[in-house]
Amino acid sequence: MKPQSKNVLLVDDEEKLLGTIARRMTLLGFRCFKATSGNVAIEIAKEHDIDIAIVDLQMPNMDGLVTITKLKEIHPNLKTVLLTGHGNEKIKQATEALDSGYFEKDDMVEFWKFIKTLNSGGQTVVIQPTGSSRNSSDVHSQTLHAQAYHSKNISKPLIIGETDTILNLRKNINRLAKMDCPVLLRGEDGTGKEYCARAIHANSHHYMEQFVAIDCTNFSNEKLISQLLGYKNGSFADAMHQKKGFFSGEAVGTIFFDNVENLSLQMQSNLFDMIENSLSRKSQEKDNRLLFASEANLEKRAKLKKFNKDLYERLELFELYIPPLRERTDDIPTLCKYFLDKYRQEFHKPVETISPKIIELFMSYDFPGNVRELQHIIERAVILSDSETIEMKHMPDRFQHDSKPKAQVKKDGFITLAQMKTQYIMEVLKATNGNKSKAAEVLGISRAALWRRLKQIRKKT
Repeated sequence: MKPQSKNVLLVDDEEKLLGTIARRMTLLGFRCFKATSGNVAIEIAKEHDIDIAIVDLQMPNMDGLVTITKLKEIHPNLKTVLLTGHGNEKIKQATEALDSGYFEKDDMVEFWKFIKTLNSGGQTVVIQPTGSSRNSSDVHSQTLHAQAYHSKNISKPLIIGETDTILNLRKNINRLAKMDCPVLLRGEDGTGKEYCARAIHANSHHYMEQFVAIDCTNFSNEKLISQLLGYKNGSFADAMHQKKGFFSGEAVGTIFFDNVENLSLQMQSNLFDMIENSLSRKSQEKDNRLLFASEANLEKRAKLKKFNKDLYERLELFELYIPPLRERTDDIPTLCKYFLDKYRQEFHKPVETISPKIIELFMSYDFPGNVRELQHIIERAVILSDSETIEMKHMPDRFQHDSKPKAQVKKDGFITLAQMKTQYIMEVLKATNGNKSKAAEVLGISRAALWRRLKQIRKKT
């Protein structure tokens, strides 16, 4: 029997974001009540049974924490989640005291993963990607825990495509999965480096263990070393008790270091020593599998002494190149079908086909955001569709103004890939009315990464 839809109360004074979340949650099978203030939310809660409340922190007159407190007075067993773009340690502690979930608006990807679990088997599973666990004073990073997946609960990742480069990539993934050596996955943003890392894990003997993804951009040296090597009580400000790290306790399975080029030189040196020690212990029954990813030219950075030479020489032994979508355009129709099937089932929409005109446009478009950009375009189109066919009216603005959205041509030739990425970022910002949290969600990157890219763009202009 299909579980009864849950009643969700959404509270946010930003009406556009409120409407966006409500529309998507409705498509996922929830019954949504919307409130633009804490006072309105309280009145709704008095009149209706509410299963979960999702509340913004920053609101006039009554902030999110006060709103959650008052809502729980009306419904003591109410599940609550706080959304914030202005988080700090005190707010995290407050949500913990209120037995509430916590999500940064900068990381809406994890928020939607959480939302999709709410109607599964009638159970609510709260994921806290940042901050402390409600059930423990452990300061072990929840960003790591939120990205830790037990492989027996998921199917093996599929590498979609039939071009020679993808067939060769699948063959190399299967080959390297059988080996326990470190692997470097190299490719542009949005090509699917983490997805390929999960495929290696799922096809390895670690498949029944955890896959832990660490974005090296988000950790200071002190915090990252504490997660890898562990820490003692008082080692740093938040260390309340002793904790073993990934390299000093029981092996967890596969550890994936994304954006490894963003580590400091000192941390790169420390990581190299950890890898060497780990490899020297291969006689042990269990050990961690280490995978790495970068979009930078590490060889060039190593020559410029911006990347640890020893670490680079260790990683380059087994390197996999993930091609950008413009180098595998023949896979676009196959990818379109895959994403169409995925999202029409997820959103329960009767969409069956994509207009041949759109496929033709996709084949001539350079996709600066790669497979991730195509995925977001199809997901958006399925949500907006009102018929069996995805038409041009369901496409983003960049496809509306020009019948052929190819790379723009200057008098002296094509624009560079960097210029195209800049144009895409600015277009998404314009489409989201300058909302950087929303733009980062559409781009598939963190808000911090978007800030860095905008800073680089300003330097060049």
